[in-house]
Amino acid sequence: MERRKFLTLAGVAYATNLLSPFEAIAKPFNPQKLIRRNTFYTKGKFLYDSLGNKIILRGINLPLLDDWNFPQTDKLTELAKTGANAVRIQWYKNYGQVDRPNYSIADLDKFLTKCKANRIIPIVFLGDLTCKSDVNLLNSELIPWWTSQPVLSVLKKHQKYLIINLANELGVYRWSNNPTTALNSFKDAYKNAIATIRQDLQVPIMIDAPDCGMSIEVFTKIGKELMNSDRLRNLLFSCHAYWAGYNGMPQLKTALDANLPIVFGEIANKQDENINNSTSYCYYDLDGTGKNHAPQNNFTYQKLLPILKQQQIGWFAWSWWKDRCTERQMAENGDFSNLTPYGKDIVNNSVYGLKVTAKKSKAF
Repeated sequence: MERRKFLTLAGVAYATNLLSPFEAIAKPFNPQKLIRRNTFYTKGKFLYDSLGNKIILRGINLPLLDDWNFPQTDKLTELAKTGANAVRIQWYKNYGQVDRPNYSIADLDKFLTKCKANRIIPIVFLGDLTCKSDVNLLNSELIPWWTSQPVLSVLKKHQKYLIINLANELGVYRWSNNPTTALNSFKDAYKNAIATIRQDLQVPIMIDAPDCGMSIEVFTKIGKELMNSDRLRNLLFSCHAYWAGYNGMPQLKTALDANLPIVFGEIANKQDENINNSTSYCYYDLDGTGKNHAPQNNFTYQKLLPILKQQQIGWFAWSWWKDRCTERQMAENGDFSNLTPYGKDIVNNSVYGLKVTAKKSKAF
């Protein structure tokens, strides 16, 4: 399944409120008593687990359905050896290739149970509309899946430690002919989606930035309005740092100054390019190696990750495996014993590696 695309056409707080998002057990006359919650939640710039402990997501993307051996096997046990405290899980309501082996919501349930056993926070995302421009498809195509009874049954079963990422890289902003109109459409579509989801679920909702996930600045423009539209104030705003042709670093600082709960749903060492309507894999080096093409702004993931560590911002490396850009895979064949150079850096780097920065939640 074609996964990473890049077009160079363009170069949660949890707040005190009357509608508490969580089930409290504190007694009125004992304000010091610990308040327990049913789910993870956001407050200011940070994410907290149901025990009230701050959680800095340090994880890996797992293209679960691109591995056609799933559901017979999966690579979570191997991924867990990295020390990651979270995994971003690729799912499709419709994979789109009839010859792919069948899978079901029951298989997702089993996988989430394995995440619990390994104390790895699962973030489930739908990839059906990756890099599509029409954000209105969110409510017509994806939200009905999220709110179907079989899916809700599984999500509620795992809600104590679950995050849902409604749509991967959906919508446009900078790439649109009218950015103002596009931004309003993006905002309104997600407001409607949040309201629908909140009829059934209290878990944190992760929202990907538009323009294939890259345009982090939209959150400084509409993040607070989106947060206020959620009666539970329980959102995460996710950016994907494929910044070969876009200078996102100043926008990151602005987002942090706005006290928004930002995460990086994808960081990587390579970036693809669309040339004559065909994807050229591994086209840009985001790791400074000089093997392929250099980014326009000298961006590298190695410059970004120390900043994210210092600012306590979560991130997820793309990807464990499979990927058509083989250099972007962390592990050959998905086995921990066969880490690639990129995988070794993500896992073992003494400054930002998973082994030294990932702290696991106890709320399982």
